[in-house]
Amino acid sequence: MVTHQPGIWELVRRSTRRYLILVGSDVWRVTMRSVRSLFKKYHIRAAACLLGGLVLGWSAPAVAAGFFLPTRGVESTARGGASFAPHRADLDALWHNPAGLTHLENLQLTVDLAAVHVHVSHQRVPRQMDDGSTRTYDSVANAAPPNTIPTILIGGPTPHPDISWAAGAYTHYAAGARYPEEGPQRYVLIDNTDSAMGYLHGAISWQLTEELAIGAGLQNFMGTFQIYSRGSAYSGMFGDPEDEDLDIMSLFEMSSFFTPTANLGALYHINDRLLGGLSIQMPHLMRDRSATLQTRWPDHPSFDNAQTSGDEVDVAIPFPFYIRGGLRYVGNRFDVEAALVYQHWSIVDEVIITPDDVEVTGLPGVGSLPVEAFAVPQNFRNTFSIHLGGEFTVMDTLDLRGGYVFERGAVPDENYSVFALDPDKHQFSAGASYHFGAWSVDAMAGAIVMPSKEITNSEVRQINPSDPDDEYTLIVGNGTYDHFGYLGGLALRYDW
Repeated sequence: MVTHQPGIWELVRRSTRRYLILVGSDVWRVTMRSVRSLFKKYHIRAAACLLGGLVLGWSAPAVAAGFFLPTRGVESTARGGASFAPHRADLDALWHNPAGLTHLENLQLTVDLAAVHVHVSHQRVPRQMDDGSTRTYDSVANAAPPNTIPTILIGGPTPHPDISWAAGAYTHYAAGARYPEEGPQRYVLIDNTDSAMGYLHGAISWQLTEELAIGAGLQNFMGTFQIYSRGSAYSGMFGDPEDEDLDIMSLFEMSSFFTPTANLGALYHINDRLLGGLSIQMPHLMRDRSATLQTRWPDHPSFDNAQTSGDEVDVAIPFPFYIRGGLRYVGNRFDVEAALVYQHWSIVDEVIITPDDVEVTGLPGVGSLPVEAFAVPQNFRNTFSIHLGGEFTVMDTLDLRGGYVFERGAVPDENYSVFALDPDKHQFSAGASYHFGAWSVDAMAGAIVMPSKEITNSEVRQINPSDPDDEYTLIVGNGTYDHFGYLGGLALRYDW
């Protein structure tokens, strides 16, 4: 669900950059009295800087539009996600528009499995060294395997002739990322492939009149996020900002298994050929009061006695509401739909982190430093996607589909990184259904075309708790990003 935002240091801008310089430095020596005086004044901000920098290298994973692809479901993705005004039985309506469940005339079961992968290669710009030389970096590539995404849906009519129901378990289409542990991108992201999320969802629909149907569903969002990255403890006194023996290892884990939310929908038959659909996905707040941050201090001898006591934090992440509308024309052997989706991602303006009795210990002459609550700006922007898709019935047993999506990216260039890969994107897809008796088999394949990004104005920096004023902290987001994605899937449906 994430993203290293440059604004995180604004909250600790006035904290002392001497925080880690004092830890065992043989170069910088002060008296015990001056050490105690310094931390008495600044210990709250400095400790927040330490934990905040490491946590927010993670910074709310999987909550940008680019982490959730603009479609989901094998059959729906084949038509570019243009499924908000359905004209026949389709259990994918549970997510897209629950009012469409009124088309269910028989009990139906759908099981599908999709695979999603985004290939990314990143070439960081060379770095000009203080001695006039130039440091170049190896290109890195996403080595994560394709993300396999299962779905199971069931639904059908009720004894009441105008009411139908459906229930299921599913998740967003999203790809994982894994990069070299010692690569030049390590200060942004190393691995998030152990993260997972999903919905449990039940809904009903009601055919109010011949023209109008409505639907409503209750959802429980569940997620577990595990993010591995590195920070730097370079203080400007010895070494280099990218010395590996000054790296701070960081593993952040967050999970929540009860996050209620809901969706609503309406479907209106304008005439025999034209249908309009509208649905709303309600916002929700994912919260973990006992998320954990595990850290490993640098291997440099200066940090032999430094450690963090306690590792639990309270984290809350808001998820946005969606408004989705579609207009579908239905011919004798074909249909076509145009749709628009608005996603209110600006709701994710900040993430609140409240440590639970977390302290930094082992600092000479200082003792324990409690870490206080702090807010982390995110500054996402609202996004939209345009969908166009359709289906053609070749014969009674065979349907062909195709679709296209354009989605605006949620992350501006200055915040772009291997963690926040969210450019404008074009998704092309195609698929088919084969029907035999009560069974149907659906297949889908698609490509996600994303333009290369040449970032020259990055504000993405190393996570460095010893340098809140960014005197020594390097910008690590500039460079070239090439990306291309693909997805495919199979589904099996059965009608009783």
